[in-house]
Amino acid sequence: MAALRPSLTIAAKLTAGPILPPNLVPASQIVPADATASRLKPLLGKPELPLLDVDFCGECMPFHQTEVVSRWKHVFTLFRPQARSLDALRERADAFFPIIEPIMAKYDIPDDFRYVPMAESDLQPRAVSHAGAAGYWQLMPGTARALGLKVGKGVDERFNAKKATEAACKYLRDLYTQLGSWSLVAAAYNAGPGHLKNQLRRNSQADYYSMTLPRETRYYLFRVLVYKEVMSRPNDYLSFLTPLPQTA
Repeated sequence: MAALRPSLTIAAKLTAGPILPPNLVPASQIVPADATASRLKPLLGKPELPLLDVDFCGECMPFHQTEVVSRWKHVFTLFRPQARSLDALRERADAFFPIIEPIMAKYDIPDDFRYVPMAESDLQPRAVSHAGAAGYWQLMPGTARALGLKVGKGVDERFNAKKATEAACKYLRDLYTQLGSWSLVAAAYNAGPGHLKNQLRRNSQADYYSMTLPRETRYYLFRVLVYKEVMSRPNDYLSFLTPLPQTA
């Protein structure tokens, strides 16, 4: 199960009102025109994120919900600086996907779960979190051992791509048996199934997008889907991901 990461921080928004004549504001509050232009420069010409049809394992993202659009734009905006390293990520994916896809097919895990290790470890095989989760799939030691992996000083099979994927797929299949929704499975992979099952007991119609979830988990599936979108159709987001040209 993925280790919890620090909560995402929503960037402060810059708002600027009209520049009033100097005689209408105290001298101490007058902002030089060049300073105002400098502050506003990052906002001018900023491309909008295209809202395309997005789904996870056939479950469509409900863009008719304002709060869902807000979460999607927030996570995608945070991803923009990482777009510079997409070529290196694609190279790692080209090596990693052929290893895990037959194992996922064996357990009947949907292809979209290929992007979970991207969100978990950026496909860095030796990744270790502060909480102790490790490997491509960021499995915690106790979870890994329960799934049949050896985790100790002399050997740690969480770093073995095939064995770790086998364990992760067993876990994902078990989560689906409990929850019956692949989006909830992804959320449970991040936070554990207990919280989600409690909510389903209170409201059997609840889904990932409407549930009250821990902060990181509320954004987790969005992070996975950002990787899916930029990897599967990068040209559709090119204008949004391309850095703005620097001007004097």
